[in-house]
Amino acid sequence: MWVLLKDFLLVSMGMGIGIVLMCILNVGKEADYKMKQLEESEDN
Repeated sequence: MWVLLKDFLLVSMGMGIGIVLMCILNVGKEADYKMKQLEESEDN
């Protein structure tokens, strides 16, 4: 029983870390896109 609980905690922790990493990557992509748009609008 203790092993199952430990495995469940590890899996949920891994999923949480994965979700956080995906969010960070998506925010980075959005920021890059916004910066490109800002630079293009300043050039015109």
